[in-house]
Formats: sequence, C-alpha cells, structure tokens
Amino acid sequence: MLSVSTITNVRKYFKILFFSTLISVVAVGQENSPYSRFGLGDDFSSQNILNRGMGGATIAYYDLQTVNINNPASYARLKLTTFDVGIDYTSRRLRTSNTAQSFQSAYMIPSYLILGLPLSKSKNWGMVLGMRPDTKINYDLTSRRRLPSIDSVADRFIGDGGTYRAFTGFAYGTKNFSIGFNTGYIFGNKNFSTKRIFVNDTIAYQPARYTDSSNFGGFFFQGGAQYQIPLSKKTHVRLGMTYGLDANLNAKRRTSRETYAFGSRGEIIIDSVYKSIDEKGTIILPGTIGFAVLLENADKFLVTAELTQTQWSTYRYYGTTDALKDSWTFRLGTQIIPDIDGNNYWGRVSYRAGFYYGPDKVDIGTKMNNWAFTFGFGLPVRRTFYTNQFSALNLGFELGGRGNKQNAIRENLFRFSLGFNLSDIWFNKRTYQ
Repeated sequence: MLSVSTITNVRKYFKILFFSTLISVVAVGQENSPYSRFGLGDDFSSQNILNRGMGGATIAYYDLQTVNINNPASYARLKLTTFDVGIDYTSRRLRTSNTAQSFQSAYMIPSYLILGLPLSKSKNWGMVLGMRPDTKINYDLTSRRRLPSIDSVADRFIGDGGTYRAFTGFAYGTKNFSIGFNTGYIFGNKNFSTKRIFVNDTIAYQPARYTDSSNFGGFFFQGGAQYQIPLSKKTHVRLGMTYGLDANLNAKRRTSRETYAFGSRGEIIIDSVYKSIDEKGTIILPGTIGFAVLLENADKFLVTAELTQTQWSTYRYYGTTDALKDSWTFRLGTQIIPDIDGNNYWGRVSYRAGFYYGPDKVDIGTKMNNWAFTFGFGLPVRRTFYTNQFSALNLGFELGGRGNKQNAIRENLFRFSLGFNLSDIWFNKRTYQ
C-alpha cells in the first residue's frame, strides 16, 4: 500500500510536470534552426539529465534509483520505484560566415517523463514506461537572388514538425550481467513549404508555392547489455553495448505545387499545377550501435567513455535520400562524490563533468562537427536514512557548437537542464496495522 508521503510527493510531481509543459508550449515556437530541415529534424538529447553532466555518456552506466533509458539493460538494477522528469532550456546563436549577421533563439521543453519499476526484490528484473520528444523541425529563412535572364526572386523556406517516442522496456540480470530491450512507437509530422516571390521590374509573375506535409508513425526496437568485472570489493569495470534496429514508419503525405495571390483575407490559390492527398509511403530511420567502458569506485567516483555510430546514409523519405551522412559521437564523462555519508551537505553532492565530439549527420559539402563541454550537479533533496524515499535534483549545463568558419551557418549552443528524481519503496506489506 502506498504511504501518505508517497502520494503527496506524486501529486507534487505531476504539478511540476504540468507547469513545465505549459511553459514549453509558450516558448518552443522561438526556435529557428536551418539544419532542422534535414531528415526528421534536429535530435533532442535522449540522455537522463544526470548523465548529460557527464558528456551524455550512458551506455555503461547504472545506479539503483536512476532510470537510464539509453541502455535498457540498466533497468535490471532498479531497486526503487522511480519517477523522473526533465526540462530543457536551450539558447542557440546562428552566425553566417559571409556576413556579420547573427540570430538568437531560445526555447524550453520537457525532456522526458519516465516511470521505472523493479519487478522483483530478490531477482534483477526491471521495467520502464516513458515518453519523450525525439526530434524538432522549426525554421523560417529567406534567400534573395537573381535568376539568369529572368528577374530577382525572394525564396522563403518554412518548416515545422518533429517526432515523439512512447516506449516501454524490460531487463533481466544476473550478478554481473544484464540484458534488456526498449520497444515503442515513434510518431510525428513533417511540414515543409517553399514560397517564391518575383521582384518584378518588367514582367508580372505570380508568386509560387511548393508544400510537402506528412504524418507518420511506426514501431522501434533497441537492445542493450552490460557486463561488470569486479576489481575489488568496491571497484569494478563495466562494459556496455546497445544496438537499435532500423525503424520503418508508415506515412501519409500531401504535396502541392501552385500559384497564389495576396487578398484581403490572406493568400488565395490561383492555379494548382500538381496536388496529391494521402499518398502512402515509408520513412526509414537508421539504427544506432554503441559501445562503452566505465571504471567506478562505488559512491566515490567514476569515469566512462563511449562511442556511438549511426548510418544516416540509409535514411529514406518515400524512397529518396537526404543531405545526410553516417555519423559518430565520442563521449567522455566523470562523476565525484566527496563524502556520501558525511554530515556536510556539499560533501554528499555529485559533481559531474565531460564532453562530446563527432561529425554532424548533415552533409552540406564541407566538414561540420558537433561538440560540447558539459558539467552538472546531483543535489540530494533529503537525507536517505530518514525515510525510504530518495529524491534528488539534477542540474546539467552544456556549452557547445555546430560547424566552423568553413560552413555558411554556425551554431553556438547553451543548454540548461533540470531533472527531478523521486524514488520510493512501494508495494511492501504492512508489518503493523
């Protein structure tokens, strides 16, 4: 039976989720990233905010009351029922290489909502339910140029949409080995629009518009494993691996090519050159493979490194490729807890740092890299030996960039992440009535 304190904390948790969602709906529209045009958009960070402070390294990580959704094998080590919710604030600055122009955008969005459940006290069984945003498309750009022997034109490129994942996962483990999987449903939409307006000084041309909108959804599967090698009573090395299969998403598409005019009530269609409604097709998302190693002294320190690789060259949208290429990311992270059982609060805080680096998936003809330095803190909310409840506030900071001076557009990134972790021992039989 749930305790009164647990029910109270769950109510507080859902209040936090409600207000964070409300804030995100207001702020998310301020983002403008031209690179989100490619594939199904820019990827959101999938890591738990605890791990983001360590460069996002997750594949070889677990603890007893944190849900690590990037490697489902970690669910086998869950010993407490755990709620975990995260919120991201991201600020981007776009800079152009050929001019001194820059553009600032910022948005806030929930990172994930996760429930982790240990299925057995005596055996290493675990289960997770969750939902998170996966990608985001949002851009609005204008290009002006002169077409040879015709006239000057202004092209406006607009896009919005994105994807989400609803998932569940299971894991089983022995003393040193665990294996698990995530499965669920990816769904979302993708809306592109290109408008061309002629800046006429001779012949009058009608503005033209091309649109491509699709809704899609499909199942995905990811497996993971972890193996721990004891070096002493409290020190060990842990190896981790994950592998995700390609996801085939069923889609319905609407396309049009038309001319239009501006009227008192907005845009009026003059002539449709081509129009297609509910065209069925498939979107193929590539899987990811990753390997990691971790060295840990329990409740003192850990250092971990991992490498992941995704074959974006296999991406297909209705049978066509996009300006994407295979990418990899290297991550390195560390965590230190000075004195987890001490009386000094700051001695019980977890201090984290790390970085990641790798070539971007977008192929624009010149080399473009993704990189960031990260740091974070795990702030215990209550002394763990007072009650069966284990609560922590996780903070993550990310300073990075995308691209270099060889690229037409560079991005500078600052991200602040806030995660709240509430764990409790549920379903215990009462000793006293």
